[in-house]
Amino acid sequence: MPLNFQNPSILWGLISLIIPIIIHLFNFKRFKSIYFSNLKFLKNVTAENKNKSKIKNWILLLTRLLALTALILAFAQPYIPEQNNSSVNKKQRNITHVYVDNSFSMNAETDKGIAIEIAKSKAIELVHSLSDETQIKIIDNENKGQLPFLDKERAITKLQEIRPTSESKVFSQIIKEADLDQTKRNNRLYLFSDFQKYQADFNRMSSTNKLEVSLMPLTTQSKNNLYIDSCWFKQTAHQIDQNEELQVRIHNSSNKAFRKIPIKLYINDSLKTVSSFNIPAQEKLELRLHFKNHKPGIYSGRIEISDYPITYDNTMFFSYDIQKNAEIICINQEKENRYISQLFSDEVYFNLQNITKSQFHQVDLNQIKLVILNQLADMKSGFRQKIAHYLNQGGQILILPENGTNTSNNELLSELGASQFTEIDSLTRTVSEIEQSADIYKEVFDKLKTNARLPQIYRHFKLSDAEKTIQVSLWKSKSGENLFTQTKIGLGKLFISSFQFDPKWTNAIKHPIFIPSLINIALNNKSHSPLYYTLNSEEFAIPNALNSNREKNLFHIKNKTLGIDLIPEQINHFDKGLLLNTHKQIKEAGNYFITQSEQNIAGISFNYARQESNLEFYNSPKIKDLIKKYNLKYQLFNLNTTDLKNMLRAQENGNSYWRFFLILAFIFLIFEILVQKLKYFN
Repeated sequence: MPLNFQNPSILWGLISLIIPIIIHLFNFKRFKSIYFSNLKFLKNVTAENKNKSKIKNWILLLTRLLALTALILAFAQPYIPEQNNSSVNKKQRNITHVYVDNSFSMNAETDKGIAIEIAKSKAIELVHSLSDETQIKIIDNENKGQLPFLDKERAITKLQEIRPTSESKVFSQIIKEADLDQTKRNNRLYLFSDFQKYQADFNRMSSTNKLEVSLMPLTTQSKNNLYIDSCWFKQTAHQIDQNEELQVRIHNSSNKAFRKIPIKLYINDSLKTVSSFNIPAQEKLELRLHFKNHKPGIYSGRIEISDYPITYDNTMFFSYDIQKNAEIICINQEKENRYISQLFSDEVYFNLQNITKSQFHQVDLNQIKLVILNQLADMKSGFRQKIAHYLNQGGQILILPENGTNTSNNELLSELGASQFTEIDSLTRTVSEIEQSADIYKEVFDKLKTNARLPQIYRHFKLSDAEKTIQVSLWKSKSGENLFTQTKIGLGKLFISSFQFDPKWTNAIKHPIFIPSLINIALNNKSHSPLYYTLNSEEFAIPNALNSNREKNLFHIKNKTLGIDLIPEQINHFDKGLLLNTHKQIKEAGNYFITQSEQNIAGISFNYARQESNLEFYNSPKIKDLIKKYNLKYQLFNLNTTDLKNMLRAQENGNSYWRFFLILAFIFLIFEILVQKLKYFN
């Protein structure tokens, strides 16, 4: 390609080359006569030196001409235009996107300071070096929608305002956003980031002729981080005076082990547990923290560890609630079942209501933990629809068969896609297998002996296979028949007993296994709200114990400590119930309360996503390999050695060669000095 010049007018200086030529052609040097008594010995020496002097003069002339030419060319700033820029008018190169990664990992130290501050400083230096006509867009992880074009002054102000955030964007998304400005003008993107692996998704990045991408990686010093990955309760149901076991997963993403790291558990801002742990390098560890709940209400908890320099993931918030007692409804066809009534007679934990089908339409199911359909017949379509809606919202239903053909029960089960009652079997069956991994049997069995005496079923209805749902067999006979099953329907659970709770049907009602089976069904909340939500996720909050907003009073999500009070979008979903969508308005992790009419209705917690916590980055050699692997036409720069002003000039004008010609001029001058000092020519 042809060699072009940024300052072609300086090439007029080549006329000055005539000066050394004139000097050499017209030697103005004055000679001084020296008298010798005898010249015959000098004749041969004089002839020889005269030839060497001519050669020396021509070499000196050549080196001086080359040195002066190289110096003039260097000041003219030669360059070879890039191939993709050769056909583009220089005045059209005026769109520049500058992305500064302000995710939490950029809080790490580099050899020159905090990574995000270095990135902002370099980005400001870049903007300063842009031409005044350039239209600039500043991109960070919180930007949404179409960004405005800024001049240099406003762009610098915008860069100065960038602060760390829990949000992050993958590079393919940023490149896609920058590539939307499809005009005839040149479009450039500069990415300042630590190139964390989850974010630098090279396999999804692409190159286009309309967007020039420059990668500006920052190298952080610390690759060590210890963080709380997640937490959960061993038992999902919470009771008064229950021994709680909170399980916590700790992740060490460092290359070194940690010893005697303290961990603290706070419940309602009261310190409940203090412990410590050791964790090897690059390992995960599960801890168990124990405490007790002494009264019903809303509980806000947090777990804390100490770790530096990445601190946002040292705390995990969670919320749960304990209700005074479990609300249970038993809908009877005729008379109530005395075994069910006796089982749930403890008013400290249960509130059992025995009602008829006609009373069911008056019941608000939002607070009900368990609905028992006791031998029902002739269930109307409206009744079945309400049951299905309750199940889909997260409720629990237990169905006991009637004496006849179970036509009404089967209509309901068919609509739910569950297994149905078929023919009656009067042969005695013994329970031979219990699904010990089911939720209702957690912590019930330490170890079930193989010769344990299990319940006998004297008569039962056979159950067909489920059509549309996944069924778990809680009790099985030796022949493999399902005697007691659990099926997930929407967010809820459907329990089907193939037998009635009657001594004529089974001895299970007097067996020790019967009590934990039904009590654990009742104590499992109808819909457990998650212990916490992740900020910036698309999840809806589905708060437990919230009724549909019949009073039309607005719900609020509040945190008085942080000074946050927002009104979420409220959606009454047919299947999922009440949904609250914050639309990512909550930016800070913490424990919040859902309130209505200034009354706390439920607790809700938010935590930062942990994707930033795993400090794995791509270094410059690896980035080069990935660019080559995915055939990306990107440029990679070292921020420690790159002069951004010269980089911009080179990108606009192609590859610059002024340094080469300047070095060449010095080489010719040095060569001239060597020629003058050579003894051969003296």
